[in-house]
Amino acid sequence: MKSTATITRNPTIPPLENGDQLTLAEFERRYSAMADLKKAELIEGIVYMASPLRITQHGEPHAQIMLW
Repeated sequence: MKSTATITRNPTIPPLENGDQLTLAEFERRYSAMADLKKAELIEGIVYMASPLRITQHGEPHAQIMLW
């Protein structure tokens, strides 16, 4: 599985990584360079990104609870 965080439009700009400590300007520069990134947030200078889920794992816990 290929991580979306490692693909950038400009290879000279480092990709966003969960937990990075960045300024708003640097966050926006890196975010705009990652065309296929769906969502990343900068909260108090720390980058937060959701882990990608496989479609088969997404609803599995909920389905198990429903059947219980």
